[in-house]
Amino acid sequence: MDVTALWNETRLIMLGTIHRDREGADALRRVIDALAPEILTLEFSSYGMMFRRTHGERLRKKVDVLVHEMRDTGEQVSLQALDLLYDYIDLPYEYAVTSRYADRVGIPLLLLDAGVFSYVKLQEMDALLRPDNIRTWFKTSNGADDALRKEMVFARLFFEKGVKVFSYSDEMLVRDRHVTHRLALLMRQHRMKRLLHVCGWQHLSDPCGVYEPLNPVKVFVHDRSLCI
Repeated sequence: MDVTALWNETRLIMLGTIHRDREGADALRRVIDALAPEILTLEFSSYGMMFRRTHGERLRKKVDVLVHEMRDTGEQVSLQALDLLYDYIDLPYEYAVTSRYADRVGIPLLLLDAGVFSYVKLQEMDALLRPDNIRTWFKTSNGADDALRKEMVFARLFFEKGVKVFSYSDEMLVRDRHVTHRLALLMRQHRMKRLLHVCGWQHLSDPCGVYEPLNPVKVFVHDRSLCI
């Protein structure tokens, strides 16, 4: 990756990731280190971050108590399914990687996503973690794992072949407009600085051209490969 050439083209790089990919953190860390941004932003809301910091330990204990009971009664508990459940409760790896980088080099990390969507979804967390729902999760965990593998294939098809086999929802459009507005403000406030925005890979498709006025370079990172 020619970092200098990328920054010569733009002041904004959008870096797409696959959410809840347990192998994604190392790849993301390497690319951020190589790009060396001066401002770092993330598709994550302040509400989502505070909710997980406030309730994450309690929700993990709730899961752990049920898992202990299930094992005591001989019910099967998939470790892979348990890890995926923890991933939903915990702070996302993208936040862990970006916040560590920002702290290390002394730059701001700004969370740009609209909190209203996080609020609506996270209010249902306790209901989702009821014993009956967790038991159902363990029974259907292969489906969740298959969904992650399919998402990886869909991302590859889009970035390497130009084939789109995923949907772009009205919610994504609203969120992208919100993020674009905040990015535009940052770019006006920091006219000479390099800005890196980390987001889910689907947002890079931008079918409505929301991000076009900002002239971003879009990069998809997964494993050891890049698509630009």
